[in-house]
Amino acid sequence: MSAPNSVLPLSALVSGAAGMLVPFLAGTEPEGDPTVRDVALHEPGTPADYSGTIVLVNTRIADRFALGSLLEEAGTAAALVLPPDATRDVSLLGEHQTHLFRRSPWVGWTELFGVLTRLLGAGRIVMPAPQVDNLQALARWISARSGAPVTIEDLDSRVLAYAVVGQDVDAIRNQTILRGAVPAWRVERLMATGFLPAIWRSDDVVVRNAEGDDPARMVVALKSGTETLGTIWAAFDDDTDREELRALLLQVRQTAAAMMLREVHRDQYERRLQESALVDLLSRGVDPGVPASLLGLQRDARHTVVALGTDTPSSRALMFHVQALRTGARTAQVGTDLLAVVPLRDDETDEADVAGPLRADLARVSGDRPGLVAVGPVVHSLSGLRHSAQVAGQILDAASLDDAAPDDAAPQRGLTVLTADDVPDALTLILAADLLAPMAHTITEPLEVLRRHDTDHGTSFVDTVAAVLAHPGSLVAAARRLGIHANSLRYRLERIGAVSGIDLQSTPSRLRLALGLLMWERRRGRTTEPTVESDENRGHL
Repeated sequence: MSAPNSVLPLSALVSGAAGMLVPFLAGTEPEGDPTVRDVALHEPGTPADYSGTIVLVNTRIADRFALGSLLEEAGTAAALVLPPDATRDVSLLGEHQTHLFRRSPWVGWTELFGVLTRLLGAGRIVMPAPQVDNLQALARWISARSGAPVTIEDLDSRVLAYAVVGQDVDAIRNQTILRGAVPAWRVERLMATGFLPAIWRSDDVVVRNAEGDDPARMVVALKSGTETLGTIWAAFDDDTDREELRALLLQVRQTAAAMMLREVHRDQYERRLQESALVDLLSRGVDPGVPASLLGLQRDARHTVVALGTDTPSSRALMFHVQALRTGARTAQVGTDLLAVVPLRDDETDEADVAGPLRADLARVSGDRPGLVAVGPVVHSLSGLRHSAQVAGQILDAASLDDAAPDDAAPQRGLTVLTADDVPDALTLILAADLLAPMAHTITEPLEVLRRHDTDHGTSFVDTVAAVLAHPGSLVAAARRLGIHANSLRYRLERIGAVSGIDLQSTPSRLRLALGLLMWERRRGRTTEPTVESDENRGHL
């Protein structure tokens, strides 16, 4: 199914796939770099000659016996790509000549098949000069050889690389280079006259004659199989050797197409792969088989995770600031929470060292806007980032408990950056609630009784308990928070005791209820706060 006459070394395809293929198991790879000419799907139970082929295996490989059977059927393949959850038990694996990979869990079989096929279609990068290894260097090489100004553009007429050696830059090219794209009016004109579509259809160099101050140009389309990826434009004048320039463009077009596919198209899915891999790392932990380069992180560096709260315009702005202000920072959205993985600087040893400069940097760009940011523990390996992210989130939750201050407290202004040392008591309660989560049903049972009563009878018993706990020793303050009279609150507490057996005068009972409310908040991701009742609702005691 690949493009005809396309042959690439396996290493080139693996490099081009940029993390879509994860090494199966260190120490099990045979020597050599086989050539690949096709990509195929494995047909279970059907031995076949897969020589020179990358074979994608989408059936479950649950144990060493299934792996051995697979190698018996498809052991002639240049490489086998197994599912992400394939067994890595190789205790019965004998000698084999097939390179083994796992599919990255963040890409589907169809997408992987398409990318590998397109990479084969683009073909090998044949360097026209030793120093040429990217599109920008290739543009300079073409310009130096021909003396012509050169731009390499994608299908949307955006400039990916340019070079000017020899001739002056004409007005159109100057606008194109400065804007990073061909002016819209010119694109419309080229489309209306049919010139761009003619280039995309052609397998040869197309010439556009000079018009006024616009010099003549030679253009060649860059293709992967039948798919057009972009174009190379070279301006020329009366002193240009046209045949030499034409031959040069034809010579480099396949190399340019392969470079474009690797540089541009790979970037599109590599960013998504990195984002997905980072989210998995922060929420479930790192897979030791995933390359650190795929995560965009340095495996041996020290890092901390900064929690920015739930996704809002304000927290998202802070996330962008962190990414801009801290070199090497990587951001991710885990659920509804925004997180940033931040590498430590040489003079930073713990989270307090990070919090101070981060507070100053963010305050400079965010002004007096209020905000809350938490810095998790510093970790020395990528496997510890999940813990750092978890603690950073718990610090934010602990800060929300500390914010349950008296009603007349002055609201804080400006940005606050916290570490665990800033909220020790509240953080301890959060950690205790999370550790006791398996006992949540037992601990919250009295509250569940009240909640069912509230649902069935339209009462507000749960809110009443929360208000009393939030104002210890002051029924007047609790009643004011609920919007009822203190005597009404006393009567309501008697009704609560009769319905559920809860005694808010008992210290153990109060502790249990406070912990139960906290567990509800942790489980539901919301704050259980008392609400001010309407006049209509006050009649339900």
